[in-house]
Amino acid sequence: MLNYTPLWMAPSGMARAEKSEWEFRYKPLLGEYEVYSGELDDPDQPNKNGANLSIKIVDEAAKEIFNNLGRDVKHACQAAPGEKMRVKNDVVCYLSKEGQYSCYIGFNLQTGKSRPGVIC
Repeated sequence: MLNYTPLWMAPSGMARAEKSEWEFRYKPLLGEYEVYSGELDDPDQPNKNGANLSIKIVDEAAKEIFNNLGRDVKHACQAAPGEKMRVKNDVVCYLSKEGQYSCYIGFNLQTGKSRPGVIC
């Protein structure tokens, strides 16, 4: 009979030894944000009736997000010829013709629900 311990029963060290060297850790994030009310196409200062958060992520973090979003989608805005776009729900990422990555996410700060962080 084999001496076998399923990974879910193995001590944490054993389970980790069998995995790759990747480990969960927070990395630096470069970006910008804005808190506003209304809609992105007509924003106003935040007020008692509502506030939204739009976050723009750039550089390495944006590249990693872009590369994990799947396939390019047809660019709805065609603002910049040669730009690639990837979208999953309210996460929108771009790769410029010059090789610059940017991603946008947004949240309604009253409900905590996601919302678009960019218009095109």
